[in-house]
Amino acid sequence: MSVLAKRKTRAVVEFSDCIREHGKLRPVVMELSPYGMKVRLKGLRSSFEITPASVYTAAVLKFVNQKRAEKLAARKARKGK
Repeated sequence: MSVLAKRKTRAVVEFSDCIREHGKLRPVVMELSPYGMKVRLKGLRSSFEITPASVYTAAVLKFVNQKRAEKLAARKARKGK
C-alpha cells in the first residue's frame, strides 16, 4: 500500500452508484488527496470536500442508529406477544 502524500499522479475513483442530476443518471466520482476527498458527479464541475475523519464519523453514527433501530424493533416484538 502506498502513502497518498507521496503519490505523483492523481487518484480518481469512479463508483457504479448513480444519482439523478440535471435529468441524467450520473456516476459518483471521488478525487483523493492527502488531506481529504472531493466528491462530485461525472460531467459536472461542482464538487464537495470531505475529510476521512468525517467519513468515519458518519459511518459510526449510521452503525449506531442501525443497532438502536434493531433493539427497538426487538423490544416492540417482545411487547406484542
